[in-house]
Amino acid sequence: MKNKLVFILALLLGLAAAFGTFKYMEELKQTYRQSGNYAQIATAKQHIKAKAVITEEMLEFKEMPAEYILPGTVVSAKDAVGKMAAGDIFSGEVILNGKLMSKGDPAAGLSAKVETSKRAISIPANKVNALHGLVNVGDCVDVLATFDVDVSDKKVTFTSILAQSVPVLAVNDKLQTPSSEKGELETVTLMVEPVHAQQITMALQKGSIQLVLRAPDDKELKPINSTKVEHMLR
Repeated sequence: MKNKLVFILALLLGLAAAFGTFKYMEELKQTYRQSGNYAQIATAKQHIKAKAVITEEMLEFKEMPAEYILPGTVVSAKDAVGKMAAGDIFSGEVILNGKLMSKGDPAAGLSAKVETSKRAISIPANKVNALHGLVNVGDCVDVLATFDVDVSDKKVTFTSILAQSVPVLAVNDKLQTPSSEKGELETVTLMVEPVHAQQITMALQKGSIQLVLRAPDDKELKPINSTKVEHMLR
């Protein structure tokens, strides 16, 4: 009976101590809030994989004394939402600006520059079909294809516009226009609709491709009929 009373007394004392600690922490927290030295920080609500685009649903904000917040800690959703994780961010981990990157950052890679529902496709380039290497990242071009078609037992050469006003994502392996002298031109990577990726692939197999440079402010898409040799002999 005596042991039982001792156990109950110890339990009550333990509960009282825990309650006292809880009250102390709550009062301390309230003091920080009232003094203005308490701030919210962003933590990962779930495991965020590398290159994942950050959404509000992935974030959980927790309060922390301002003096313990590391420089570069994300304290607002607008500083993280829409950016990409540079590496894996684990559930509960404090999110730092250094672990995020914008979609336009070269470190994010080519995939970050491709818009949703679009595709990136590289075409072999030379000084003729890529305007003597004067096509730069960020330019917009039209893609023309020339190929032979059998019409009434004879071959007819056609030139058609496959895609209009498509952005140049990369030249060779560069996602930005290099400040120094360019290397030998090998490929130009474009962002196109999936159907245009199909057509360009076919044209590369069956014909030839020519890029046509647009003015920076010219985004107009015009329906243009295919041209054949007979049209040039009128």
